[in-house]
Amino acid sequence: MAVTAAQLTFSIFIIIAYLCLNSFLNLLNRWALGLYGLRFPLIMTSAHMIFGSTALAPMMLMRDTYASRHSSVLANDWKGLATIAVMNGFQIACNNASLTVMELSMNQVIRASIPVLVAILAVCIEGKVPSKSEIVCLFVISVGVMLAVWEESRNAMLGIILTLASTLMQSVQMSMSGKVMSSKLDSFQMTFYTGPVAFIALAPFAIVSEFSIFAQSLYDRPMASIGFLLGSCCVAVVYNVVLFQSVRTLSSVGTAILGNVKIVMLLFLSSILLGEIGGWSANQYLGCLLTFVAAGEYSYITAAGQKKPAAAPVIAPDKAEIKREGDAAA
Repeated sequence: MAVTAAQLTFSIFIIIAYLCLNSFLNLLNRWALGLYGLRFPLIMTSAHMIFGSTALAPMMLMRDTYASRHSSVLANDWKGLATIAVMNGFQIACNNASLTVMELSMNQVIRASIPVLVAILAVCIEGKVPSKSEIVCLFVISVGVMLAVWEESRNAMLGIILTLASTLMQSVQMSMSGKVMSSKLDSFQMTFYTGPVAFIALAPFAIVSEFSIFAQSLYDRPMASIGFLLGSCCVAVVYNVVLFQSVRTLSSVGTAILGNVKIVMLLFLSSILLGEIGGWSANQYLGCLLTFVAAGEYSYITAAGQKKPAAAPVIAPDKAEIKREGDAAA
């Protein structure tokens, strides 16, 4: 089917919006939480969760297409929604917490190992064994991440542990979301239903560990603290909508390529704007290169395998058909 000019323009807009919002949100979190000193990542993540649900509440409660489905969605999918909400909330919180003690660039290198973890979980949960070429790519990704992280482990072990925990939880969430949900929900519904659950799950940890830090930050820098919370909440809501739309608009190949472009773009921007990467060793550069090249190749192989059409079955002609053809030839 041919793509119209309007569809192409909309796709380009979604790609640009995704890259800009994702980069801005990551850079903002790293600058505010790590460099500026607003060290309350759990409170920030909790605020994002409840703000997104609250912002979407008027539309979800007043539009008939959504309001008429509340009872059926909650009755059929409350377990799946609760599971996804808790895992999503904690994986985002761990990722944000890692930015207080480690560079954004190293955080992105570690998160590039998601295909490895998803493949391992696919073997354990679905019994799906990757092909030989996929195994080679996954092995190279693992080696690349280990090379990049080995040097960093001397300086930011806590950040590495938090990022690995976040990556593992996101991989489990990606592998199990289809199994725990009986119906497909759009991003508005997912944000609305999971936000309060994630907030309730995170709030006790945020209050116990960061209440005094947040109170002191409000006293010392009230405008910066409140402005950062409100600004990041608004960006997070818009980003979630654009993220969902990008998955719907782009093909599997496009989505995979966009994820790799996003990581490379963040590495470039963090180097220029935050002064990162400059102190990396040759091993870290090599590990970064291996990781992203192998991740890109793995995405291509996976997407190409999904596109390959199944061979049409060969049906042998019956005896009557052979006899008719013989008579016709005679």
